[in-house]
Amino acid sequence: MTSHSEIKKNEKPILVFLPRSAAQVIVSKLVEYGYAATAVYSVPELFDALRSASYSLAVTTRPDIDMVRAIQSIPVVNLEVFFHTVGSTGNGVVASKQFDGKAFLERIRVLIEPRSSKGAAIDGNSQTNTNWNGARNQMFRWWAAAKPYLDGRVPAGAKK
Repeated sequence: MTSHSEIKKNEKPILVFLPRSAAQVIVSKLVEYGYAATAVYSVPELFDALRSASYSLAVTTRPDIDMVRAIQSIPVVNLEVFFHTVGSTGNGVVASKQFDGKAFLERIRVLIEPRSSKGAAIDGNSQTNTNWNGARNQMFRWWAAAKPYLDGRVPAGAKK
């Protein structure tokens, strides 16, 4: 079993395009959990890195996603979606935001995991079956939450 501090073999690194201090934190956390990661801080560095086709995915913020995708079509993780509002003052003003590191690392794991092992659930791989069942259960929960909003809609092409 691989420890969090060992870099996973045969894996392209993750490219982090954020301001220097934020990038260093994210890269160090990714490395701590066994992912190869590199940070770039300028557009020319980003361009050179992506044109090399050496990266499995990129981590950045919403304003830079389109730029990353314009240079190379790779999966992009929007870091901003992992910040959640925590607490508030009496008049509804937000007190702070908290980073959901567990969800972030799970998103990275899902995007990095080789495609062939995702299909291994059919072959009986118990770890992958557990992952697949969890993803399937989550999909059903999302569907159950969305279904009440969709029940009142008329399907496209249906007669009223």
